[in-house]
Order: sequence, then structure tokens, then C-alpha cells
Amino acid sequence: MKRITFLLSLFLIFCGLNAQFSSSPLAPTLLAGGAGEQVIPKIAIGNDGNMYLGRFDSVNGSYDVWLQYLDSSGNLLWQNPRGILVSSFPQMTWLTEWDLDVDLTGNCWLAFQDIRTAGVNNVMLYKVDTGGNILLSNTGIALSYDTSTDYINMSPVLLCHSSGDVYVAWQRSALTTEIHLQRISPAGELLWGTNGITFAGDAVSFTWPQLLDAGDGNLLLKYYIDSGPFWAPNRQVFVTKLSPEGTAIWNTPVNSAAGLTAWEQIIPFISDGSGGAVLAWYDDRYNVMINEVYMARVNSSGLATTPENGTLISTDTFNQQYYPKLAVDTENEKVFAWFRTTDPDQNNVGLARQLMDFSGNRLWGDTGVQIIAQGNTYPDPVAAYFYQDTAYCFYTAAASPGDSYNEHLKVNAIKSDQSSPWLADVYLDSVANPKLHFDAGVSNQGWSVLAYEQGNDYDIYAMRLNPDGTLGGAYYPAPQSLEGYVDEQGTVHLSWQEPPLTPNQYLVYVNEELYITLPAETPFCTIPDFVAGTYDFYVCALYSPDHLSLPSNIVTLTILPVAIEEGNYIPVVIHLEVKPNPIRNSFTVSYFQDKSPSKLTIYNIRGQKVYEQTFRGGVNGFVSQNLNLNLPNGVYLLQLDSGNQCCRKKVTVIK
Repeated sequence: MKRITFLLSLFLIFCGLNAQFSSSPLAPTLLAGGAGEQVIPKIAIGNDGNMYLGRFDSVNGSYDVWLQYLDSSGNLLWQNPRGILVSSFPQMTWLTEWDLDVDLTGNCWLAFQDIRTAGVNNVMLYKVDTGGNILLSNTGIALSYDTSTDYINMSPVLLCHSSGDVYVAWQRSALTTEIHLQRISPAGELLWGTNGITFAGDAVSFTWPQLLDAGDGNLLLKYYIDSGPFWAPNRQVFVTKLSPEGTAIWNTPVNSAAGLTAWEQIIPFISDGSGGAVLAWYDDRYNVMINEVYMARVNSSGLATTPENGTLISTDTFNQQYYPKLAVDTENEKVFAWFRTTDPDQNNVGLARQLMDFSGNRLWGDTGVQIIAQGNTYPDPVAAYFYQDTAYCFYTAAASPGDSYNEHLKVNAIKSDQSSPWLADVYLDSVANPKLHFDAGVSNQGWSVLAYEQGNDYDIYAMRLNPDGTLGGAYYPAPQSLEGYVDEQGTVHLSWQEPPLTPNQYLVYVNEELYITLPAETPFCTIPDFVAGTYDFYVCALYSPDHLSLPSNIVTLTILPVAIEEGNYIPVVIHLEVKPNPIRNSFTVSYFQDKSPSKLTIYNIRGQKVYEQTFRGGVNGFVSQNLNLNLPNGVYLLQLDSGNQCCRKKVTVIK
């Protein structure tokens, strides 16, 4: 099959920053660099495909909060390529987790801590619109108000809920740690009072909240209850469902087997698509110095559909497993999991994957599939997601064996039948540099962006991955799932699944030649009057201004001779010639003539009759007819009927 290639502009350099997502892993997209450190990027993609990228930036000598706004191709939409300065209030010299999200109207909400109040860490909330204007308050909204250094408010997480409200949860620590949770209206009103809702207990700590939209106006909250010393806690995992009023609808213990480490903080916590959640973690619950990865699913009623305290993703109890990342197929209730594997002493590292169902059954064998053998390439999964029928996982791997400091970024794509849409894993970033602090955003059209720190100078990079494995903002998806059949009259019927982006037109090809062009709202076509034979059909999508997608899948159809009313078959006449072809205005039709008259009919690409002429009979032999027609450029079908014979020929008019 003929392939269409595109020449894309890779970079538009402005002030030292790329102005569009790179399509080359050799030149990853720099979004924030220069003096100072640019660290802990956070990304959120809106429904329109535009996205916000936030960071801490010490370009001015201390850590400030900056925000950039980009379109889906990676073009910077605000005048200053560095973005806008959201907050220059002082920060500690060490930084913690923070968060941002996009609301239903495209505004960005940010939550972070700073020490503007008496040197004490408190949580602040900001709202920024698409024009780069800070709304509600130029200095943010305080969500905590401590003035004593005995307290620290830290590591907020934020969720823009489908109800339109915003939820923020954080930890308030002193001798023990509490979780505070606040609900905020679009106008910035604190809907749960000045101090919000508190989760606390005697002699225990409530730590590391995470939030999910339950899809029914309610909220899911994951949290830990820790006892013992903070550096070696006895850590239990819970999920609770809260109403908009802050009332607990249910509270489910997910894992009380302990064994989670103090540095296992933010874990996979993903919607199951029906009001529940899927979680994963690793622990050494038997205290044998072997960590294993577990998964649990809690449904919308708060019932765990997996075994108590989670189910093993791999039953390999000799090797260790760490750092799971999940992608959930909500429609088919399947969970894709990637995780690091090591030998017992953690000298050799590999990468494995597993497919689970919502009951906790292991579908790719008891130990999963080892996709990178244990060795000294040090792979680690960093983010995963699911789109249509494919799961994707970003992972790091040593640029050179034994070099765990300099890494590449790659992507593994897999379907539930263990087939991959790609020939091999795709390089996202093949520059050998240190990489850390990853954050991924996924659009509703299936492309994703991974932001991360890279290099010894701590600059922020981001790369866009498209569902077909290409990189960069120039994504022109092909039509999918082309199907076709031939009816009793010999008419071809084709239909296909529309791509996630709306094209300008569809182009239907027959035997690698353009046959018909259709508007974007018509993902089907009917093609009559084919000569008997076997044909290959495929469809491409044309995007503005002149970007052609790759072809869809090929459908091969065989067309038999068409039956006439008397029940006989029309024999196919091979003695039909049209010269020249392609034609301009004048051309000659030559054919075998018996004594009966012959009728020539010409159809355009849509099957509409554009010309008809009857030739006198009386001659028995090969004859030629000269024609001079003023037809527009395009593909036409000539049909000649003579007695009980019918023959057809496709021609192209080019002027």
C-alpha cells in the first residue's frame, strides 16, 4: 500500500524555548529553563485540548510558582514564554507535593503551601483564567491559618469536580498528622466552613490524601492511618465516600495488613468508571524483606470486590516488586498493571506487566509478563493510562547498561490480548540525562503529555504522545474499523469508525487509487457499478489544510457479475479500451460491437449519471467512437451496454 508521509516543522524557537511539541525524542520540548532551578512540574489538560503547566521556579533566587498555558500542539498561548508568575511569596528551601487541575470552564486552580504567614507552612489556593488573569484574589485564598511553628500544613491535592466545585485536601502535622478537606465554590466560597472537615484520631496519624470524582455528585477520598514512628509506620489504607455536605456515605478498609513503607505516599488511585476505585501498592506484610505488589478494587457501594487486603498482582514471592502503575479499562472491568521487579538483593532490575479483572484474577499468568529482563538497565514505570482498547505506560530505563543516573523515556502499549499497536516500544526522550518528578495529562482524544525535570540544572521538559505512537502536536488520526460488503446488485457498501478528531473530508481508495471524496459527517459510502473482480478498499481522513492521515485497515471485496432480469448473467467484456487515460477533453472508446445498438453511460464519483449516448448498430466487429466532452477533473466510470453484454472502465479526467 502507498504511504503518505508528512514533513513537519519540529521547532519554533522563541526566547530559547520550543513553541511546539517536538516530534523527535532526540530533541525533547524544553518549556522552562535558564537560570535557577525549574522543578516539580504539574500538568492538566482541559476539554478543549489546551493545557496548563505549573512549576516551582527559582529564576529570581527563591522558589516561586509559575504557570504556562499551551494549546494541544504545544504552542505557548501567553505573551511571556515563561508564563505568568502566580506567587512569589516565600517557600521553604525544601518543596513538597502540590497540585493543579482544570475546571469545566477552562480555568486553572492551583493549591500549594508557602510560609508567608509567620514563617509557617499554610495551604493557598489560586484560580487563573485562560487569559492569564489571577481571579478571586491576586494573593490567593488561604485554606489554613496556622501561626505557630508547631504546625505545618503540607502536600495539598486538588480536584475540579464534575459538580463545578473544587476540593482540596492536605496534611496538618504536629505531634500527629490530620487530614483537612475543603470544598470551594467557583466563586471562591469555602463551603465547609473556615477550617473545612478534619480526619484525625488519638495517637494515630491520618496521612497522604488522594481524591477522585465519584461521578454522582459525591467524592472519594483515599487516606492512610499510621501508627508507630513516622519513619516506620504501621500503615493501613482506607477509602471513604463523601456527600457534597461532607457526610461519610461509607468508609472501607482496603488494606490492614501493614508493611507499607513511609515513603510510599501517592499510590495509584483510579476511577473504576462506575463510582468506585482501583488501587495498587507494594508492601512487605510478612516482614521477610520481600516486597510484593497488590491491587484492590472498591465498588460504588464501598464493597471490596477483590480479596481482603488486596490481591497479589504476581505470585513470584522470590523476586521483589515495586512501584506499580495502573491503567483501567472501565468498560471491560480490566486493570493493566506495570511494576518493577528485582532479585532479592535489588541488584538486578526488570519491568513486568499484568492484566487483572475487578475480582482480582490474574489474566496473564500467576507472575505476569516480564517485558524487560532483570539486569542493569534499571527500568521504572512512571505513569499509565487507558484509551479505547489500548493501555499505555511511560517508563524510564538507563541510557547505558549500568548507568542508573542517565535515563531514557519510553512507552509500552498493549491490548488485553497481549498484542501491541506498535512494532516496538516508542522512545519519548532519548537524551541521556537524569529525569525525575513526572506528571502526565491525558486528553479526551487519547493523546497525552508527560512533563518532567531533566538534566543536572533541573529544567522542565514535556513531550506529547499520540495514540498511534507518533510524537508531537501534529496528530492526524486515521479512520478505524473499516467494514464493507457487496449486495446482490454488486453495489459496494463501506462504513468506518470516525477518528477522535473531526477531519475536513474522507478519501476512499480502491486499489490504492482515490475513488471518492466524502464530507466529514459521512463515515460511510455506497459505490455502484463495479466491473466483476476483487478490490482492496481503505479510507484516509483529510485534515485542514492539507494533512492526510495514514490509511485505515484494508477491506478486500470480490464482486461477481450482476444478474439481469431474465436470470442470466451479463458476461464481462474485456474488449473495451479508452485512450488516452487519463483524458483531457477528447478521447476514443474502442469496443467489440455486434449488430445491436450500444449505449455509453458515464457516472461521476458519486454514482450520478453525467453523460449518455447511444451508438448505431449494424457492425459486427471492433469499432471506435471519438468523443469530445467537457468533464470536470475527477474519476469517472464508463459503462457500455451492447445487446446482452456490459463492460465498464474507470477513467480519470485531468486538464
